[in-house]
Amino acid sequence: MSNLNVLAQSSKFYATVYILNKIIDEGEYVNDERINTKQEINTNHLIYTYNFKKDTIVYYDFYGSEINTKKKPSVCSLAKRKDTLLLSFKRNSYVNKIRLNFNTQEKSISINDNDIFYLNGVYYKYLYKSVNQNLNIKDLIDLLEDFLEDYNLEDLKFISSNEKYKHRDFKLIKAYMESYRSQATDCLDKWNIKFSYNKKGILNYVLKKSAEDDQSLEKKLIISKDKTFKYRISRNNESRLIVNSEESFNTSKNSYNSKISALQVGLGKETKYEIKRIVYKVLNSKKIFLDQKEISKIIALK
Repeated sequence: MSNLNVLAQSSKFYATVYILNKIIDEGEYVNDERINTKQEINTNHLIYTYNFKKDTIVYYDFYGSEINTKKKPSVCSLAKRKDTLLLSFKRNSYVNKIRLNFNTQEKSISINDNDIFYLNGVYYKYLYKSVNQNLNIKDLIDLLEDFLEDYNLEDLKFISSNEKYKHRDFKLIKAYMESYRSQATDCLDKWNIKFSYNKKGILNYVLKKSAEDDQSLEKKLIISKDKTFKYRISRNNESRLIVNSEESFNTSKNSYNSKISALQVGLGKETKYEIKRIVYKVLNSKKIFLDQKEISKIIALK
């Protein structure tokens, strides 16, 4: 057994989050004309298992009706080496490693040396204890929620703690990021990120814009009622793929719904689909790495 397995299995308590999402294909369009008329509906089974500390998360996903319970899970772990945190994500042969450093004087968190997020005092203090000291991955995913795609961590989106929506005094002040273009690796984009909050302390606007005035992300609050939030989000991936969505979720009921439109600019093809959460359950587990029988039993839940 590997060191990671020994570490993960050493905890006395494990939690398993089971999510069933329905994905409704609403067609492909060219020049606003639908080119396929058949509506397809698929399902996406997501299983996240983590230990008490939440410094290790094991992730299984199954798309469609064919479920291979022998499928190897993805594994995410957070460890500390002196003053540096190392987040590791492994899916099959793909390995992604991210370095994080906390700076108490500036109340900031730097990522891979180049990116930096500035927080208010209350939120920084919370994350310093939760993430820097206790290695809580769920709270780190919550911080990076709008930027998971930038770090290839989209698979962990649905395991976010959502703490920054539950605490109205948690605020991101600003951020700075750098990235090289996928089709021009010598072209470096430098991004400034703006965050703003309404009078109730709710995040109501995020804007990620480059020094050349290119816009990569815009997020606007549409509805905020009790513990339900709805945002309109626009993402521009190097002017090749433009994705617009309306995303709503409830931090108490753990409900989720997203209507998405993705435009492939060069082809002029637009794909529309909707994601509806059908099931969200939190279960106790005896171990973090599940066997085929346990996975089948979880997926059978309604």
